[in-house]
Amino acid sequence: MIMPSRKHINAEGLSWFVAEMGQGETILLIHGTAASVHSWRDVMPLLADQYHVVALDLPGHGQTQSGNATQYTLQGMATGVAAVMKEMKLQPNTVVGHSAGAAILAMACARKWILPQTYISFNGAFYPYGGAAAGLFSPIAKLAAFNPLVPRILSGFASRTKVEKLLQDTGSTINPEGVDYYFSLFKQPAHIAAALGMMASWDLRGMDDNFVRMTQNCVFVAGDGDKAVPPDTADRATARCRNAKSVHIKGLGHLLHEENPTLAAEIIKGTYK
Repeated sequence: MIMPSRKHINAEGLSWFVAEMGQGETILLIHGTAASVHSWRDVMPLLADQYHVVALDLPGHGQTQSGNATQYTLQGMATGVAAVMKEMKLQPNTVVGHSAGAAILAMACARKWILPQTYISFNGAFYPYGGAAAGLFSPIAKLAAFNPLVPRILSGFASRTKVEKLLQDTGSTINPEGVDYYFSLFKQPAHIAAALGMMASWDLRGMDDNFVRMTQNCVFVAGDGDKAVPPDTADRATARCRNAKSVHIKGLGHLLHEENPTLAAEIIKGTYK
């Protein structure tokens, strides 16, 4: 299998890890919280026969340098991704985000920091968590994010069995290689700290306004087995956009692009029916 080229790009004061492969119109892929470019490992080769495919690690995730509190906010992430594209002199024709990555790209599109023709969300995490825990989640995350001991403690408790169970709790079962990647990431205190920093810093209350401002052709994909983000989130976002549709996939969960990369690639190419 052809492997993507790997390099670091300096933008917004950080060194960003970037993987790219293929030639043609550019497709930008953005992962979700606590993941990395590895989550697109099986999707990228399926696109690279026709497109130039770019994926990057968000601040503190994978091999990208850790950021400050501002760089972990939704706006900070969106401006950072746009800055990487500017530094690489790229104008993606299609942008694809998973979970939190979809929210990042929605803001970047709405604010015209990037100007793709097509926007695709896989199980986009666009709205605050509800329920009784909603009022406690942010303070707890902030406490954990800014206590340097917590990420080390959490990473120390990570085991492959626990990581596999955590992934299955999202409604997805991925291949052993994918579990190994996540296990490796969760053993890194800096990676855990970045994920906690995102959860502590994000404010999603303005997402509907972002959707109203988007001019792209939008596709909101939801795995109906998603246990992390309610599948009807895709329908709510679709209703706010000017030119959008939602696609519901039966039998797949939150990590649907890792469960079925062929299907994900077909959706991105526009050949899925």
